[in-house]
Amino acid sequence: MTDDVWIRPEKEKLGEALGVGSWTRVFAYAAIVVSAQILRWSLFVAHGFDLGYYQQGMAALVHYGPWARSLYTGRGVLAPNSAWLALVLAYPAAWLGTGFLFLAESLAIASGYFPLMRLARAWSVPADAASFIGALYLLSPLLIAGNLYDFHMSMLAVPLVLFALAAMAEQRFGWYLAFMALLTGCGSKAAVAMLLVAVIATFRRTGWQWGAVSLLGVLAWMLLGLHLHSGNIAQLGWVSIPWSHRVGDRPIIYAGWVLAPFVLILGAVGVRWRKFPVSFYGLLALVYLAGNVLSTVPAETSPFDQKSALMVPFFLLALLDVAARHKAPWPAKVRAGGVAVMLAMLVVMSADFYHSAWRVRPANGLALEHALATVSLAHPVYAQNNVLPHLGFTVNQVPFSRLDLSHLEPGSEIVWDTQFSDHTAPASVYRAVAALAANKSRARVIYDQGGVQVLKIVGQP
Repeated sequence: MTDDVWIRPEKEKLGEALGVGSWTRVFAYAAIVVSAQILRWSLFVAHGFDLGYYQQGMAALVHYGPWARSLYTGRGVLAPNSAWLALVLAYPAAWLGTGFLFLAESLAIASGYFPLMRLARAWSVPADAASFIGALYLLSPLLIAGNLYDFHMSMLAVPLVLFALAAMAEQRFGWYLAFMALLTGCGSKAAVAMLLVAVIATFRRTGWQWGAVSLLGVLAWMLLGLHLHSGNIAQLGWVSIPWSHRVGDRPIIYAGWVLAPFVLILGAVGVRWRKFPVSFYGLLALVYLAGNVLSTVPAETSPFDQKSALMVPFFLLALLDVAARHKAPWPAKVRAGGVAVMLAMLVVMSADFYHSAWRVRPANGLALEHALATVSLAHPVYAQNNVLPHLGFTVNQVPFSRLDLSHLEPGSEIVWDTQFSDHTAPASVYRAVAALAANKSRARVIYDQGGVQVLKIVGQP
């Protein structure tokens, strides 16, 4: 009995030191999001221009090396955004399959919880506030949406931003520079987040020299590595130059969606403290948001786009900063209300998933699976946006938008769901495929069930 009394607390302390509870939250997040990703994929609503692009690109990197070309863009796989970390993921992904990408992305994003808690400890944030802010991270609709909708290299920048900031806060400057170097591998869409991290590090009292070095390095990478100039600044997925459009209802609603949980939480705390808390990190997050709002690219004002997820670390830094400076306890009602707001936003996001995925899913999914079983991957396979991710890691998957009848080589195949169309391929492509199906001297129909046809090119143009 005596042993039981004295040993149990030690075991509890050991479990706390090892972060057993933290690991449970991380794995729970990954399990839920990966399950939802697999569901999207199985419903044939995953996007070829998100997931399929990386499948084909990584397969090409494995077969042809860093100078491989993408059949989606006609350019080098690494050329559009210089996401060189794709080289690291390509080999295990090509071997383990699409599920590996889902798991790697979700676990990486969930791991951002650890540096967030390290930041809280370095800044002496009260335990209740730190735990609350960690929960906001794992429940963030912006983060989950960016993670859920297929795969993007830029999403890996979210945890790396937090790891870099935690390393700087702990004065581990070598690790800070290493994480900043890794951030360059997430591509051009992570450049703005990198720049803000370098600015934060430069304004620190200790180690500001390393921040200044990283700031110069980021600017050099943007100018020399990304070849950034005023004419192509849109590749950052941020403010468009020259800016010549009006801000309509969509960007305003988007900004409200992004700001709502953080404004409500800070407002509730401010009422209790009789002063609305302001943070330097919050101002940086607002700058990031303003750049998205002022972009002419509609995707940048989508709460389900990966660019929106990259703002989450900076808004949470603002909450950590407020909690660290004021030291006052966060009322339980405020914490419960913050979690409730996040959960309500997730319900809204689920409703969007229901309308954009579940209700519009192809009714002939079984026919599509049977059609894909007849396809040979030895030659180029042309398919629609919703079918491309099911071709897997092959160098020969090509989107409909790249279909050119004058360059179709014999042996090429076309998977055509006659009951589906989207805006990723012009109507002229569908008319050309229909004409090709009727031309028996040029193409042979090798599968025709449930509204799905597989055409095999047998003749020269």
